[in-house]
Amino acid sequence: MISKMFITGKTFRESCFYVCEDLERSQILEVEGVRKHDLRLMAQDFEMQQTWANQLKEKPVLHAVLSFPHGENPGDEKLVEISNRFLQKVGAADTQHIIAKHTDKEHLHVHILANRVSNTGAIVGEGLVIERGIKAARELTEEYHLKPDRGKDLSQTNRQALHEPDAKRYRLYEAIKEMLPGCQRMEDLEQRLLERGISTRYRIDRGSGERQGISFRVEKYCFKGSEVDRGYSLKGLERTLALQQKQALEEKQALEQARALEQAQALERVEAERQRQVMQQNEQLPYDQVQQQEQERERDRALRQEQGEREETRQIRLRQGPRLSQ
Repeated sequence: MISKMFITGKTFRESCFYVCEDLERSQILEVEGVRKHDLRLMAQDFEMQQTWANQLKEKPVLHAVLSFPHGENPGDEKLVEISNRFLQKVGAADTQHIIAKHTDKEHLHVHILANRVSNTGAIVGEGLVIERGIKAARELTEEYHLKPDRGKDLSQTNRQALHEPDAKRYRLYEAIKEMLPGCQRMEDLEQRLLERGISTRYRIDRGSGERQGISFRVEKYCFKGSEVDRGYSLKGLERTLALQQKQALEEKQALEQARALEQAQALERVEAERQRQVMQQNEQLPYDQVQQQEQERERDRALRQEQGEREETRQIRLRQGPRLSQ
């Protein structure tokens, strides 16, 4: 089982209708503190409790998705139990929530909507809630003996049943998955995605000017990298690109070394062939002629040595300069 957490600026009305409206794919398993029979009243109940907070919460909707591997179905009762345990672990138990099962994909997944304003008016789900959600999913997977996450399997996804935003997100996931292996820099990935009609945007820190986050736009939809996949956050992509850059450099160095070795071996073969031809020629020449050639080569070596010694003596005298007569 894996979890995804969304702290977005969407309203309760938008979230409730997205999670619960389509009865062909959605089944509400549990509601707490809100009315179930009417989605408008459900949203109003959430919004009413939002006003209990001492200060207005800018993003009051906590939206989590628990996804189970293909073929795993613990049953509705167990899904409700796991979802409530998940809310406890992320610090959002004492508040309104709904739990809905979706069947628009081959693998089972559950949507949880919770109010970040608790039943007492306190703010819940603060801090590193996304990290707590990942940890909670891992702990609950072990606790309930569920199958661990094996990554996305797009072949098991019913594309026709997806809502348009999810369809665009899957399109984005596939594009990044296909384009990323051939890239070494973020600029490489940006250009390749742009050719697919996908633009890249960064969240810049005003103080340092450094990149702090990344998002991708497909037509009218924009997704943060971490919403597409945990590995597609800015830090995740930078780690992958750095590794690919290192691998590319190592492959280049290995190729250069292989080429240098091949050239050296080729030169050795040429020299060996020359030596073989010389020996073959010598074997065909009379003995006296071979001796004469050896003597000539020896005289040439002696002459070159003598010339070298003279040149060395001349250079020494030049460095010493002219001697003064006594």
